[in-house]
Amino acid sequence: MRILPLLAAIIVSCAACESAPAPGSAATPAAAAAGGLRLPAGSAGQLARRAIEAAGGWERWTAVRDVAFVTTFTVYDPVGNVSTESIGLHKSPLHTAPRVRFESLGLPEPVTLGFDGKEAWMLRAGAPVLEPGRMALSRFNMVSNVFWFSLPFSLAELPATLSDLGESDGATRWQRLKVALDDGAPEAPGDWFVLYLDPQTGLIDHVLGHITAEFLNHSLWVGKWLEYQDWDGIRKERRRQFFPADADGAIVGNMVVEQLVEDVRFNNHFSDQLFQKPLAASGGNPT
Repeated sequence: MRILPLLAAIIVSCAACESAPAPGSAATPAAAAAGGLRLPAGSAGQLARRAIEAAGGWERWTAVRDVAFVTTFTVYDPVGNVSTESIGLHKSPLHTAPRVRFESLGLPEPVTLGFDGKEAWMLRAGAPVLEPGRMALSRFNMVSNVFWFSLPFSLAELPATLSDLGESDGATRWQRLKVALDDGAPEAPGDWFVLYLDPQTGLIDHVLGHITAEFLNHSLWVGKWLEYQDWDGIRKERRRQFFPADADGAIVGNMVVEQLVEDVRFNNHFSDQLFQKPLAASGGNPT
């Protein structure tokens, strides 16, 4: 089976016009940023609140405006051999619809990728890459990067319905929180996800996701969140591993992708222009 690699919308409203989210629904990014932590009442909201506190807390998260980190992707073939490996610098604003700039590291011909919120683009050694298949994969990877990194804080920012699925079966009784993205949600790698939360720490242990990328021939994936580290008050997983899964969240195949997230830096004061699609990426003359 050939499986390609895996990898919030600004709704502006004045404070006087904001209303409480519907039962089970999280707040929009603008509403969340304008006030305190907004989560649904009940056990689902309590699970999300505990996960956010475990990862550094809402106050710390809202104090960081953008992020840069070095990421390494290793893709494995069906028998477990390394197929490809790439390393680069990811840059994104936070608390808004995904925008990304990715700059390769260590390549003789440097590659720059971007997603401006609408279009993905790629430059190799300054020349545009316009292949539709490559663009679809690059767009998916960049959007996924932002989505994974923003968990669990984005549970209070995304328009989504949260549901407490109760404890899982097995030796470890993971607390399960389902996240179903609402219509109009920002672009994401899938449409629903189940977060398996450590009952002791509240941190995400693994994620079951229904991934909607058309180029994948399997839609259910488990991502393992490993090696948590503290980055300036935010606890993030250093390593993610992705496996095909079944509807119960059981892994049904070998690891396909491993991702490392390192050298995380917040509040870099990126300009909006950094995330705009350059003229050269469309084949135009930049001068």
